This record gives sequence, C-alpha cells and structure tokens, in this order.
Amino acid sequence: MNHFCWWNADILKPIQNFGNTGEGEVAFQKLGKLLDRIMLRRTKVQKADDLGLPPRVVTVRRDVFNEEEEDMYTSLYTDSKRKFTSYVAEGTVLNHYANIFELITKMRLAVNHPDLILKRIPTATNNQLALGAEPLQSRLICAICQDEAEDPIASKCKHVFCREDVRQFLDTSIELSPKCPSCFVPLTIDLSQPTMLPEDDDKEIVKAIQTSSSGDIQAGGETFRGSIVNRINLNTWRSSTKIEALVEELDKLRSQDHTIKSIVFSQFVNFLDLVYWRLTRAGFACCRLDGRMSPAQRDAIIKTFMQRHEFTVFLISLKAGGIALNLTEASRVFLCDPWWNPAVEDQAMDRIHRLGQRRPIKITRLVVENSIESRILQLQAKKHALFESTIGKDTTALARLTEEDLKFLFVL
Repeated sequence: MNHFCWWNADILKPIQNFGNTGEGEVAFQKLGKLLDRIMLRRTKVQKADDLGLPPRVVTVRRDVFNEEEEDMYTSLYTDSKRKFTSYVAEGTVLNHYANIFELITKMRLAVNHPDLILKRIPTATNNQLALGAEPLQSRLICAICQDEAEDPIASKCKHVFCREDVRQFLDTSIELSPKCPSCFVPLTIDLSQPTMLPEDDDKEIVKAIQTSSSGDIQAGGETFRGSIVNRINLNTWRSSTKIEALVEELDKLRSQDHTIKSIVFSQFVNFLDLVYWRLTRAGFACCRLDGRMSPAQRDAIIKTFMQRHEFTVFLISLKAGGIALNLTEASRVFLCDPWWNPAVEDQAMDRIHRLGQRRPIKITRLVVENSIESRILQLQAKKHALFESTIGKDTTALARLTEEDLKFLFVL
C-alpha cells in the first residue's frame, strides 16, 4: 500500500485549486511540517558563524520621479494598463502573455531612464537597407527586449534571444506551451546551446583592458556596437532619478572610505551603458561585464577589478554575471532594478558574501516609488514567504507568474 496515498487529496489538489489561500494555505502548512521531518536544511545565514562570514545588511533606498519622468511614466503606464485590461475583459491573457511581458519590461526600463524607451534600436526600412543601412538581423537583436542580444541564442523557429531573457520568459510564463514572441508558434529552444556571438579579436581587446588606467574600458577604444550611448546627444543628455541615486550613494561611500569596492547589478545592459558613462564622468574608475563579451574579455575584466585598487565600481549585467563569479574584493552591492523572483537577487548578493570575504556586507536596492518597482517588491516578498513556508528546493517556482500576479502588477 502506498503510504502517501493522501498526498493528492490533502496537499496537491488544494494547492492547485486554491493557491496559498484557504484550503491551499492549510495544505502548505502540512507540506511544511512534512518537509521539516524529512529534510535537513542549512542556510548560509544560519551557518554564518561557522563559515566565518561577516554580517550582511540589506536596505532599500526609495526615491521619487522628477516631474518629467513622472509624466512620461504615467503615460506609458496608462497605455499599458489599458491594453492589459482589454486582454482581461476578452479572457485572452494567456494568449497575449508575450505582449504583457513586453509591457512590464517597458515600464521597468522607463523607471531606470526614459531614454531606454525613447532611444531604442530602430528597425531599418527597405529603403534604408537599399542605401546601405545595417540589416537588423545582422546585429542579433533579441526578440524580447528588442535591443542587441546579450549571450544570444536561437530558437527552433530561427529567432534570436538574450539567453537570460528567454529563460525568464519561459520561467514566468503562465502558458503551458509558451509562444515565440515573434512568430507565435510554440517556442522550442535549447538554453544550453553555445552563444551565437561571433569571435572577437580578443588579444587586442584584452590588452586594452589590462593596460587601461583611466577607467574607460572599451573594446578597441570604441563604445560597444549597438550601445545606447551611440544613439543619444551626450551634450544635452539628462540623467535620471535612479542614476543620480546611485551616484549619490557611491559618492558618500568614496568620501567615507575610498578603498571600498562596489558592484552594480542591472538586468538591462543599455542602462549599464548610461550608468557607465555617468560614473566615469563623476571620476569613478569602472569595469563592466555583460553578455556581449567573449570568455577572454570576461576573464581579463574580472582580473582587473580584483587586482587593481583604482577600479572601485564593477557594473555587471545579471544576464551575464548572476552566477559563477567570486568577487570578494567588493563589499557593497547595488541592485538597480528589482525582479519578482527573489532568487535572482540572492544569487547577485552571493557574488561577494562567500568564503574569503572579510568586510561587512551591505546591499542596497534602488527603488522608485509610485512605479511598478514598488509592486514588484511586494510580489517578491509574497513569493519569498511562500517559498520559506514550504522550504522548497525548486527556486524556478518563485518566478512563475499567475494571472492574479499580473493583475496585481497592473493594480486591477
């Protein structure tokens, strides 16, 4: 006889039918008690003293839009909410998940800087192509974020994606069979396939990185191809609330102790390009790592940050640097854009809070109030509490978005 014959009736079905409320909440409590009896769990926080790890403090810095940013964001939010409401009214939320994902991404970009929406890579027309314009496809544009792909890979239907963008798209999808955002056929893609990025002249790039002393680490002395910096007028460019909050925090840190090193994480590489440009002009020596770089470039940049004291700020794309990095030379982390899966931020924090770290750790989340970010933080807390209540091992479950979660983000 199967001793777990009660599983479906007492735990599985209530959770499937009621989520974490009512009978579902009772089922989660039962599941938690069961796991407590059969599973040994030792977290890094619980064993910090045994491991010799320094304390870790997480804080949230909350700012508000300036008037220009608020007008732009309000317009974008109103339009996005109208589209989402129409999907709800038609009962077609599942059919438009790719569109909804794009709406959320645009709002997150707008919070960081309006230029990330207004200065997106344009699509070349047939007439422009005839005049010699670069074909959009040759630049490996991600079909989700519509910017130059980081760590690009291709689906079976031949469309290109940032590896982490399509991973998040699949993880968060509420559809059983997610559709390709470009052609809307069932999306089939191997997330472990080799990167499509063409080979670079690594020797020259690595040499430039290792010999640089100005903090202006750029391939061949040029801004990365496709960078947003090439599409704006830097003479009239205005910073954003989010960027200036970061500059203020780093300025205070530099005045207190110029030897402290910091890591700045963002999921958007174009935002890191803007941050990089702003920080170098504020006198910070910065390194930068993202998915557009080859393994040789990555290794050279990491070595530079770890070994050269003048480089105090490391800008890292979460798509490229969320895992498999040991950066214990830094003791401060700034998370520029929250994600509803708390495991993503935990991985970023672990880049510095690990064996070999001797300084106290401080993590700062930069959040703009009255935006989608404050809602994401609330959703993140909800999912984290759900995870802790069952002490589950599958962190991908934290990234799943229900239709109710989407309504919460759009405040319906």
